[in-house]
Amino acid sequence: MKTKIAVLMIIAVLASAGITYTLMKGKFAGEHIEAGHADADDHGSEGVKISGIQFAKAAVGTGWDTLTVTGKVIVPPDRLVKISPRIEGKIVAARGTVGDTVNRGQVLAVISSVELAEARAQYRKALATLSAARKNLQREMEIARLGAVSVRPVEEARAESLTTQGELADAKSELSQAKSELTQAESELVQCKARLQRARELYAGKIVSKQDLETAEADVKKDSAAVDAAKSKVGQAEARIQKADAKTEIAKQYLAREEKVYKGRVMDMRAVQSAKSEVASAQVEVQAAADGIRVLGASPGGSGETIAIVSPITGQIISRNTNIGEMATPSDTLFTVANQSQVWVEADVYEKDIAKVRKDQIAEIRVDAYPDRVFSGRIDSISDILSSESRTAKVRCVVPNSSGLLRGEMFARILLITGKRGNCVFIPKQAVLDDDGKKIVFTPCMDCKEDIEAGKSVCGNYDKLVITTGPVHGDKVEILSGLEPGTEVVTVGAYQLKTALGSGKLEAGCADEE
Repeated sequence: MKTKIAVLMIIAVLASAGITYTLMKGKFAGEHIEAGHADADDHGSEGVKISGIQFAKAAVGTGWDTLTVTGKVIVPPDRLVKISPRIEGKIVAARGTVGDTVNRGQVLAVISSVELAEARAQYRKALATLSAARKNLQREMEIARLGAVSVRPVEEARAESLTTQGELADAKSELSQAKSELTQAESELVQCKARLQRARELYAGKIVSKQDLETAEADVKKDSAAVDAAKSKVGQAEARIQKADAKTEIAKQYLAREEKVYKGRVMDMRAVQSAKSEVASAQVEVQAAADGIRVLGASPGGSGETIAIVSPITGQIISRNTNIGEMATPSDTLFTVANQSQVWVEADVYEKDIAKVRKDQIAEIRVDAYPDRVFSGRIDSISDILSSESRTAKVRCVVPNSSGLLRGEMFARILLITGKRGNCVFIPKQAVLDDDGKKIVFTPCMDCKEDIEAGKSVCGNYDKLVITTGPVHGDKVEILSGLEPGTEVVTVGAYQLKTALGSGKLEAGCADEE
């Protein structure tokens, strides 16, 4: 049976005394809405007027199959930093609050540290010792110049010896620093292993999620790698010491030979040699003191006992856990800064759908906070291993977020285009209405006598068609059944037609039945 509804649209007559409405009633014989026989521009001759009705034709185009998965927004690890001091001290300044934008290198806090003050004092002392040693060397060399015969070979041998001694001292300083870094890395690994053990216990008790356990395991791997790297640096430093030690011994032998050759013809150069050794030793002390200050996160060229804590990236402050007057240690996180100009959206794809997903595939991202906004991204990585529990693979999309609307931990829906189809029927999304669980559209009537004679809809009636919809593509929706290409549908005014019919202001009639 062909079922239609005709919507009776009746022109409102506006008079100076008011507006008069007259409803034209017809017989109900299906779902054909009679809006009156009138010109198409009036959409009715008398009764309720629905003005501004607009139409669009169902068009044929290319459609595509899609896959929709759910996930969440994640801030990339290299764009999320937790800022801690390298040294224990008292907070004397704290700048910025949650939500503030900060630039890379911007000062967030200032710490006053006794340890830094002691390190700077040691550095100043080493500089003073070096200055005195250089003056003494200059004086001894002037004395030697006034009374010396040709001692060039000996001087060259001594210079070589001093150079090798300096290299040896540098190597020892490097070894000391490498051992210090190894000790710190081993300490952090022990703490991380303890946290992993705790996470395993909590996971066994179903207190924390598997993701928390995996994060703890990843931290242990990262700290283990740091320990291995530190051990490697220690090994390299020890090898450098051995090489420098060998060069020093050769230089000593060369110097001894040259001194023996000129023993009877040169002046006593022991004072000069001693002065040079003092300079070399002082230089080593200065370098060690400067390295100590750098380890604390400060510059040797600075002054005072305060050190600035700066942001290593440009972003927004998302947490602040410090105030002026509080004590801070390297284990404390003072600020957390996130740069969300680019985010990840991670989702789980079921095993049966993995073949539809590929790297660099374009994705449409939607979040509940902005239901009408579509964010564009691309697939950056697909996990090589499936989850044994859910049988899913982790898929990660990279999404530009210059507007800052996407935020970490937001739930998101990812739509992927998996295939294209031709000869699909599309109409504007706004033409489709819900009606008791069905999708409907209104189309101009073409069944009345005057419509048939004119070859177009002129009666002012409308048919209600039940349709089946497919994927939505922007402001268009694909029609799978119920509508032929070229059919006009009501885009603006469809809701008013449905409301008028439901309220009883319009009566059904003029329908055909089979």
